[in-house]
Amino acid sequence: MNALSIFAGACLLFACAMVGLWIKKRLIARAVFYEDYYEYLLFAGEKIGYERMPIHELNTSFANRKKGTFAEYLLHRSIPAQMSSVEMTEIEEYLSEIGSTDADTQIASLHAKSAEIKRFVEKDCVKYRKDASLYFKLSVLIGVAIFIILV
Repeated sequence: MNALSIFAGACLLFACAMVGLWIKKRLIARAVFYEDYYEYLLFAGEKIGYERMPIHELNTSFANRKKGTFAEYLLHRSIPAQMSSVEMTEIEEYLSEIGSTDADTQIASLHAKSAEIKRFVEKDCVKYRKDASLYFKLSVLIGVAIFIILV
């Protein structure tokens, strides 16, 4: 048990904890993105239904009201790192369809999509948050095991 093995074990423990923290951050950011997407769909349904707000104003109004990766995505169409390209393509296709039909059809579509995303948020986003905590704890546990093996 020398100082070098203790230092190496501590560094690996810290590295494992950082990897776990990175995974946790990505999963929570993913959950927040979908929660904001759900809020946007509700907001869009309300604003299109009652105020007949144009899409550009709708996006700007939502982005000013709610900060985060989804709001930034609405304004700049930059793909967040935690999202896959398949998911973003699906979201982009749906968002590009908003405003292409009459208001009543659009409101019905927004309500249907928001119900779908609500089920997803209630089921999968809770799972993302639980998994994020689990992966962090597992990474720290692996780091502790490596530390014990090296020391």
